[in-house]
Order: sequence, then structure tokens, then C-alpha cells
Amino acid sequence: MRAASFSTLVALAIIVALQILLFVDLQLPFYAAWLVGVSLTTLVFYWVDKRLARIRRFTIRIPERTLNLLALAGGFAGAWLGRGLFHHKTNIRKHWEMFAILVLSTLIHTALIYWVFFRDLWPLW
Repeated sequence: MRAASFSTLVALAIIVALQILLFVDLQLPFYAAWLVGVSLTTLVFYWVDKRLARIRRFTIRIPERTLNLLALAGGFAGAWLGRGLFHHKTNIRKHWEMFAILVLSTLIHTALIYWVFFRDLWPLW
């Protein structure tokens, strides 16, 4: 199994476990539980990838595709936090695709958060 497929499956397993914990046990709204679970998973994956980058004898890394998919799936908060805390993938010239996906993901999920939670409180139209 390729590293991208394996890391994506591991991420999905972690997200499902967190989703069950947050949605079923703590009874958070589904979308809020999803965002928290995916963001925590994304933050952990950013940390692991940074640790693997610092230990030069490991050639296995978490692929950018997996990190981008996690950000698009709702882990944008964890990705921004991971970039800031671990100084990971912060060179915009080298990683402009990742930055663009983070901005796009943030805009999409901000609109969804507004639509799900706040549209009745503050209608825009």
C-alpha cells in the first residue's frame, strides 16, 4: 500500500473515532464534531510530518495530498495551527498550492459554519 493511501486511511480511522466520541458521547452537533475531529487529526498529522522531517534518516513522510485533503475536509483550523506552532509548510514560495488550498478551505468552511449555525441569528439577506 502506498504511503498516501495508508496515511489517508489512518487519518480517516482517527477522524471516525473522534467523531464517535464527540458526536455520540459528548453530543456535539454533527458538523461541529466533524470540524473538531478533523482539525485535531490534521494538527497531529502536521506534527508527525514535521517530526519526520527533522529526523533525516526517515524517508517516509506524510504526503502533501493527505494534508491537503484533511484541510479541505474541515481540518483548516488544525492546519493553520500546525503551520504556526510547528513552522511547517510555511514557505509560501515552495508550498503555494498548500497555502491556496488552506485559504480556499477556510473560506468554504467559514461559509458552511455561518450557514449551519448562524444564519438564523444574523441573516445576510
